[in-house]
Amino acid sequence: MKWYMVFLIVIAMCLAVSTGAALSDQASADVFKTMDKNGDGKVTAQEYLEACERGKGKCTEEFKWFDRNKDGGITLPEYEGKVQN
Repeated sequence: MKWYMVFLIVIAMCLAVSTGAALSDQASADVFKTMDKNGDGKVTAQEYLEACERGKGKCTEEFKWFDRNKDGGITLPEYEGKVQN
């Protein structure tokens, strides 16, 4: 994937989080796959921080918000539960 596509996907994700707007199933899955660098089905804090461009403090808080079960990773259902509601 080209760097500018990743950038646009991350921007869409950030806007959805900050405005409360919902993303479609496909859009949220695409954003999740972009953040999940190793493809293990879980976005770690490090992977999230690498994708997020709004400052470490803000991104760390967002990660904690997405990680509902507080296991140190965001799964696709956790992610979709936040960006689609």
